[in-house]
Amino acid sequence: MARDRTSNTPRSRRASLADTAEVDAILRHFRLEEVPSHLLRRAHFKAEEIFASTFAGEGVTPRQKAALILLYQDPGLSQNALAERLAMDRNTVAEMVKRMHRAGLLERSPSPADARAYQLYVTPAGMEVLRRVMPRDVIVEDQLLARLPEEYRALFVKCLRLIAEAE
Repeated sequence: MARDRTSNTPRSRRASLADTAEVDAILRHFRLEEVPSHLLRRAHFKAEEIFASTFAGEGVTPRQKAALILLYQDPGLSQNALAERLAMDRNTVAEMVKRMHRAGLLERSPSPADARAYQLYVTPAGMEVLRRVMPRDVIVEDQLLARLPEEYRALFVKCLRLIAEAE
């Protein structure tokens, strides 16, 4: 295997040392607990944990619940439109829709406008899931926001929306 002759020159070693010194300086002052992306990820895990404990045994994930809500509000939505509204990858939504269809939570009908597309509808079984989980949904949100002072909660949600909707 040929060696890269430029990677071991005095000039490249100096550049590497400079980069190392710069990175070391950054790392000395870096505080992970102040990094928004890290905090958002941790908050997401906390939300998932609260959801799981609140809805244990219901057989529905947060994304499936969101899909059922959107399809209740907008019956006949296409899979692609659902993916867009959920801000999820189309292939991931297609797999989720298949699982939900097999579980009897939603119905897929060919679209009269586009033979390649399906329109999605909540089934009676899907409605039953929504009837069971929606009254407890407020518990999830209250637990998630419990550590925030009441006056910060609306602003927090507004800030999350700004981040989530950024293009």
